[in-house]
Parts: sequence; C-alpha cells; structure tokens
Amino acid sequence: MSERIAVVLCNLGGPDSLESVRPFLFNLFSDPDIFRLPLSFLTQRPFAALVAWRRAPEAAKGYAAIGGKSPILEFTNAQAAALARSLGDGFDVHVCMRYWHPLTSEVVAMLKSKNYSRVILLPLYPQYSVTTSGSAYNEFTRQCEKQHYHPAVTLVRQWYDQPDYQEAIVEMLRAEAEKFPDPDPRRIELLFSAHGLPRKIVDQGDPYERQIRATYDALRAQLGWPHVTLCYQSRVGPLEWLRPYTDDVIREKAAAGVKQMLVYPIAFVSDHVETLFELGITYAEIARAQGIAHYRVVPALNSHPRFIEALKSLVRNAVSRHD
Repeated sequence: MSERIAVVLCNLGGPDSLESVRPFLFNLFSDPDIFRLPLSFLTQRPFAALVAWRRAPEAAKGYAAIGGKSPILEFTNAQAAALARSLGDGFDVHVCMRYWHPLTSEVVAMLKSKNYSRVILLPLYPQYSVTTSGSAYNEFTRQCEKQHYHPAVTLVRQWYDQPDYQEAIVEMLRAEAEKFPDPDPRRIELLFSAHGLPRKIVDQGDPYERQIRATYDALRAQLGWPHVTLCYQSRVGPLEWLRPYTDDVIREKAAAGVKQMLVYPIAFVSDHVETLFELGITYAEIARAQGIAHYRVVPALNSHPRFIEALKSLVRNAVSRHD
C-alpha cells in the first residue's frame, strides 16, 4: 500500500459543454440524498430523466451566458494544485465531482489503482448538509464498497468556523467594498447569499441552516458593518425553502432607497453558475431595474492564499485526529 496520503477535494461539478447540461442534471436529480421519492410508480431514474429533460433548456441559458460551460472544475483543480504545493511531500491532492467528471466512481478507481491506504475526504462545503457533504461521503463509500476498495477514510465533516476561512472572506469583502464610489461601509448594503435548502430537510434535523447562521454571525461581528442581511438563493420547485429569498431582499432594499449593494456567496468557495450567472447577471438585472445604481458580487474564495491555508490546516488536523 502507498505511504502517501490521498486528499480528495469533493465538489458539486458542472457541465463542461452545453451538450452535457442535460446529463449533468440527470445525475443531480438521480441523487437520493437530495431527492427522496415517495413510493410510487415513478422511480428515481425515470424521475431524474423527466426533470432533466424539462429543465435542461433553461439551465443551458445560464451556462451559455458564462462561456458555454461551468468553470467549477478549473477553479477546483487550481485549489487542488495550490493545496498540494502548500502541504508538501507525503500528500497527493485529487479532485472528485459529485455530478460530473471526474465522477466519484472514476476517482475511486484511480485511488485504488494507486494503492492508497489512507484518504482524507475534504468536501468543499464549509457548512454540512446531507445534500452536499453527506451526499459526497455516501457516494464515495458506496463506490469503495462496489469496487472492493477499503482505505482508511477520514471525512472533514464541516469547517464553517475555521479562522483562516473566515478571515479570507473578510479580506475579500473589504477589498471589494473599496471599489464602490462611496466605500464607507455605512453606505453599503451587504447581503450574504447562501444556497437555499428545502425547509423540510432542515426540519428533519439537517444542521445546514444553523451553521450558515453561525458563519454569518461570526463574519458580521468581525466586519462591524451596520447594514448586513442573510438570505438564500437557488430555490427550485414548489416546496417551501429557507427564507428570506435573495431576490426578494434585493427588491426590499431597493424600495428602501439602497443605492450600493455588495453580495457575498457565503455557502460557495468556487465560482460557478450560481455565483456568476444567478448572482452576477440575473440578480444584477433585478437590482438595477429596481434602482440600485451600484451592485457588486464578491468573487468566491477560489484560490485565495488564506483560504488555501485554511484547507491545509483542515488536512493537517484530519491527519492528527486519525493518528
């Protein structure tokens, strides 16, 4: 067995072409950790195929607007390369995507071929949810079992309170605020926009909302800015999702006379369609139509040096726990 430790950065994944939007959505809607179907005539795969077919044309418009594909793999590969340099000898850093290539099955096969006896599974979701980190871990263990591969796996379950991670966000917010015509924080409305989640999942005990709130409270305390709001984006379907919704908050703030708005994607660490298109284009159009003259979206952390330090600390701590 290899003495080197495999660090696996888990992320959502995204289509690498407009043609792959529909199969990407099929993989997403096939995930039983997100979409739990009641007993009925419609099983998981037919359900996923139907929803992917219906949603693909509209989803493809978002990817077309940001270059014809998702950039999430490039950003995650860059994070992996930076983390590998920071960790130094003894570690190999790999990327694993949940819904598009490199898929978990492919990554597990590669890890097995390289004979790693130890794996640090590091989902790139600061706040834990069964729909994100939980799903990534469940699929990884399923594939290990299917492929008869049995390494020692350490899961980094959540890390929303990691100091370097939070400080990197604060640094980026302060830098982005300086780009406004009036950079005084008292003149800037700051929205922390998190990915939404159906209320029923939270009511079943998922800790995501609580951890998002803890992240928000910590950042707000560090910044000391007077006008800060937590809200949620990316809802789909008829269910009640976590509120308030980001687009509703934008309209409310505009009606109250806000002219400068800064938005930070608090649940994301890699830019992709939900930061670049949903926040950066769709919600920007809403803001300007409602009279907000200056609307800016802070980039995700991507390969921010302090964020890479945060990931390094998480890996080192995971190794120490196992030892």
